[in-house]
Amino acid sequence: MESDVDTSPRPPPPAPARACGAGHLASHTLPTSAGGRVCLSCAAALLSSAGDASTLSHHVAHVLASLSLALADPAFLAPLRAAHPRLLAAPLAAALAGAAARRDAALASQASDLAADLAAAVGAPAASELIGRIARVLSSGGSLVKHVHTLHCLGVLLNTTKDAAAYIGDKLSLFLTLVNDLRLPSDEIRGEILFVLYKLSILNATPWDNVCDNGDVDLTAIGRSLLQLSLEVLLKTQNDAVRINRVALLLTLAKKGLFDILLLSNQSSVNCTEAEHTQTDYMPLNAYLVLFAEAVKGSLLSTNLEVQTGTLDLIYHFLSSDASVCALHQTLIDENVADYIFEVIRLSGNNDLLVISSIQVLLCLARSEENFKENLAVGFSTLLPVVHYVAEIPFHPVQSHVLQLVWICMVNCSGILSLPQEEQIARTLTAILRRNGNGELGMSSETFILVCSILIDILKSPHAHDIEKLPPFIEEASKYAISSALSHENYSMILIPHSLLLLKEGLIFCLEGSKHNISSKKDLEDNIIETCGTILLHWLESAVVDGNDEETLMGILQIYQIILSSATDKKPLKFAELLASSSWFSLSFGFMGLFPTNHVKSVVYLVTASIVDRVLGCDYGETIRDAHIYLPSDPTELMYILGQCSTEDFNLASCQCAILSILYACSFYNGRLATDNQVLASVEEYILLNGGIFPYEINGSVMLTLLVHLYAFVRGISDSCSVPHSPEAENTLFHAMTHEKWDLLVIRVHPVAIKWLFQKQELKEPLAFHMLNFCKTFCEEETVMLSNSSQLVDIEMVAELVLSGETIVSFLLVSLLNQVVKEGIEDEVFSVVSAIAEILMISPCSSDQFVSCGIVDSFHGIYCLLYSSRIRTVSSYLIFNILCSASALTFVQEEEWLPLIVKLLESINSGIDYTSTNQEHKILIAILCSILHHSANKVLVQPAKAIILNSSLVSLTDVIVHKACAKGPSLFQHNQETSFGEFLILVLLLVFFSLRSLHTILEASIDWQDFLEHSDDVQSFSVIGIPCHDLCRLMHFGPPSIKIIASQCLFELLTRISDQRTCLNAQLRCSLKYLKSIIAVTEGLVFSEDSRVAGNCGACLSVILGWEKFGSQEKVAIRESKWFRLIMEEFAVALTAPGLTSKSFTNQQKIAANIAVSLLRLSQVPDWLTSLFDSHLISGILANLSARNVTAEIVNLFSELMARKYLNQEHVVALHNLFQVCRRQVYEGGSKAQMSEQSVKKVVRSTDDMVALLFGLMQNQCPGSDAVQSEQQRLRRAIDLFFQESSGREQR
Repeated sequence: MESDVDTSPRPPPPAPARACGAGHLASHTLPTSAGGRVCLSCAAALLSSAGDASTLSHHVAHVLASLSLALADPAFLAPLRAAHPRLLAAPLAAALAGAAARRDAALASQASDLAADLAAAVGAPAASELIGRIARVLSSGGSLVKHVHTLHCLGVLLNTTKDAAAYIGDKLSLFLTLVNDLRLPSDEIRGEILFVLYKLSILNATPWDNVCDNGDVDLTAIGRSLLQLSLEVLLKTQNDAVRINRVALLLTLAKKGLFDILLLSNQSSVNCTEAEHTQTDYMPLNAYLVLFAEAVKGSLLSTNLEVQTGTLDLIYHFLSSDASVCALHQTLIDENVADYIFEVIRLSGNNDLLVISSIQVLLCLARSEENFKENLAVGFSTLLPVVHYVAEIPFHPVQSHVLQLVWICMVNCSGILSLPQEEQIARTLTAILRRNGNGELGMSSETFILVCSILIDILKSPHAHDIEKLPPFIEEASKYAISSALSHENYSMILIPHSLLLLKEGLIFCLEGSKHNISSKKDLEDNIIETCGTILLHWLESAVVDGNDEETLMGILQIYQIILSSATDKKPLKFAELLASSSWFSLSFGFMGLFPTNHVKSVVYLVTASIVDRVLGCDYGETIRDAHIYLPSDPTELMYILGQCSTEDFNLASCQCAILSILYACSFYNGRLATDNQVLASVEEYILLNGGIFPYEINGSVMLTLLVHLYAFVRGISDSCSVPHSPEAENTLFHAMTHEKWDLLVIRVHPVAIKWLFQKQELKEPLAFHMLNFCKTFCEEETVMLSNSSQLVDIEMVAELVLSGETIVSFLLVSLLNQVVKEGIEDEVFSVVSAIAEILMISPCSSDQFVSCGIVDSFHGIYCLLYSSRIRTVSSYLIFNILCSASALTFVQEEEWLPLIVKLLESINSGIDYTSTNQEHKILIAILCSILHHSANKVLVQPAKAIILNSSLVSLTDVIVHKACAKGPSLFQHNQETSFGEFLILVLLLVFFSLRSLHTILEASIDWQDFLEHSDDVQSFSVIGIPCHDLCRLMHFGPPSIKIIASQCLFELLTRISDQRTCLNAQLRCSLKYLKSIIAVTEGLVFSEDSRVAGNCGACLSVILGWEKFGSQEKVAIRESKWFRLIMEEFAVALTAPGLTSKSFTNQQKIAANIAVSLLRLSQVPDWLTSLFDSHLISGILANLSARNVTAEIVNLFSELMARKYLNQEHVVALHNLFQVCRRQVYEGGSKAQMSEQSVKKVVRSTDDMVALLFGLMQNQCPGSDAVQSEQQRLRRAIDLFFQESSGREQR
């Protein structure tokens, strides 16, 4: 274990103390680390005699140097501290004084440094002695010009010694001496004096800190002198050290209130009338102020940050003190000090200390002096960078100060900002609100208020509409301002009014001014309205519960009023709907109950009036505006007032009219101010007491209109609940409705009310009048009435009433039509017919009701009385739409239709110009087509016979077809876009429906083979029809639409011929060449790209193949055809190698499958077909089949192949498995989505629509299409038949 004893060599022990050569005490001789000794007594004696002329200065300097070195030596310092801490203090003070007296700057500097070192090394004993003796030296009188270093030493000691002022004996003398010598011209001496004065002020060692010890000293005079001398020094010096001391001194003294007293005393002396004659030895107040202004300029432009900030703090203290006088502010402004401060800001580089101090001074000037506003405007551009700087820092000390300067400038110097500056400010302020709204940072309430105020002033500026990006800034700022204010729990009552004012001014900005930035202004308007309809509306809903402040409520309601009265487009209506549907009427009475003042009541009722204007239309809110001062705040009182007699009381009648408006408006939004029973009772009481009599000042029409609609509504509601009513009140109202003026169309109608009105047979007469007006209005303003308006009675509402079947609307319209037709008023006829036509467009199913009400007789009257083409055209459209949309049962009573059809056919007898663009004749042909279509279902049989047997129509058909066939290849150019093409299509459709009708109503009288006869002359049939060879020409040369109809007609003819031959076993009367030509045309079109044409032609070929059993001529025609083999070979390739088939054949597989079935059913199947469908081919087909591509036609083909024994057992098993999968998928698909089998009713507005609808009716009867069964149902049935046949085969 090692020893802890220190074994290092020890220093030699100090020599024993002995007296110095001068015989001084041995204890005064202190050792040094070098082995020497210093005699303190000798040193003290020499230092004390430094002022004597006999003492050599270099001896004193040597002693000072030796002591300086010794103080750094611990061996010397330790005993000095312990035994002689004060011994050297007095000699050093004497040395300083002696050096000063000898004007020996070097020696004085050396002594000053040693004194500071001694105080620092020894501590308070030495420091206190030094401070006391030096202070006595300086305050002993005489000039301080030679005491530069003495002053410096005292300053250092005061700065480093705790409670240094306590060691100064005569503080007053010292202070007065220092102040007095400030007049000395030397910057160096003034700097030292200022520093000492500053330290004395800090240490509370000024005369003003010890007033009781001052005796008769005039402190005011001292203060004036100090202020004047300090400012003069500050004015003249270029030394930043002096400036620092001087500014620090002035600021310290100012904080003590010294200069406040001086300024007040000077001000009082200036205001004194005797002061003008009093001679004083100090400057007047204005001179002080000018001196102050001039003195701070140099310091403001200093490059020293401490000087600048100190100067700014000094100015701020003077401006913000209690003694601050207007003259000071004015002087600073007149002397352009503000310009210097702006320059400080400009050069500050956003230094935080300079920014804070500068802004504080500028705000003081701006608040207190009007003349400063001009300076602020000039220096405003300098403030902009500061605005952005402080905006980025949350809770910056002068953030609100800067914004206040901006606001002051904008308020007092309107138009001084350029457009880019205003835009830049708006962007910055929006960013402040955005950060606060996002929850990132907060802001003071003062900042929030100023942000809103500045944005409002920007919106009010003359050129605000020219700032392109202002609307989006305001949009964002207003949104965040509202959300922030409402979410701020502590200051919400302070902040909300300002955010609402911003929202209001933003809205006014959108609605007024120029047309610049229309889109962005609309976005701003939409955003404000959205905010009002969400955030503010939620606040209003909570206001009734929480009892928030009245001022906020008023602010919100004012904004609502602006939106409802001035917003663009349909926004007022939408906003009114939003408020009304948000229980506004209940809320409004809650507001009036929560804030029972006349002002709140007036504003609430005025907003309610604007809502009523929008939701009822035609300024019904005016009734509320006229009576709002008399209306009560309690809804129960409304019911009481309504039930009073007011025939001679205008004010009461006005209130009742307003109440009716409010109650009726409530009905649309399920707003209940009272129960339905209470409302009904009050309304009935009003009717019984007043009848239809109103004071002459009241608009009786308005009053009765409101009364009718409200009564109808409450009756409609009450009747559904079996609530009893007063028959007397009902009869009284009905009498008034019949004899007094009221209007159904000028007010929004409730569906319940209008339905109840149109259920009353007693009101036929007045309602007929209003329906006629409605029809007239509809024709005049059709676009408005079709705009789905929620304001007034519109055509859709009438259509719903007709469709319901529970009203007399359809009866009224038909009766009106009969009446106006008989009266011969053409405009009224056109109006009623147009209205009925539009009702059918909206509700096609209403056709049944119009027919049952006798509208067909009305049409007959129109055509008998020779009305204009305009009326006949719209009537013809209406007839066609009724025929297309009415149910079959409606046409059972067909007696009324025959006269109408006969009248329509008379226009054909008089001739039709098929080259004309007149639509009337085309619509007529379409009507005939529709009649024939219905006759196929054994209704409208007699009108159909009249059409089919009409000789003029037969002749017209023959002429049109002959002209079409004569055109040859050029016929392809005559499509539906041409007049002739459109007419030809209608004629062909007429022929098709005629053929369908003939089969039903004249089957026994028709020899269908007449259509197979060929003649070069124009055919002359007794019925409407086209021979087969002309149909083939049309199929070959015609455009696609004609090909489709002609091929459909040909299939219809061939089917009827086939059926008749089967029934009569008749021989074919046409030649073999004729038959071959038909086969050739249809075979070629099997490959048509139009699947409908190809399907029809394939069906035709299947029919002709079925004729093979009738005779040898047919067999020859079929056997000699080469196309059948080509079709089957293409079909085989399509099934075994789909990628190798021609594009035109890809979609024709179903057709080819049907032809294949027909070929297999021939009595003698062609050898080529047998060889084609061999076992290998069938196996190849099965390999390419899947459940996804199996169709009913393919299944039928395999059923026929199986019946003809083309399939082996392996094929049958494979097909069984495949069809099982198909059938399961069909059932699963059917269980997931049941397809509707009901046909959709269609109506038309043009001949193009008409042709398309007839086309659709024809297509529903095409081969391969099934109007009843879906494709999946057909497939399922074919599979079931296949399974039955295969089971029967196995049994056999």
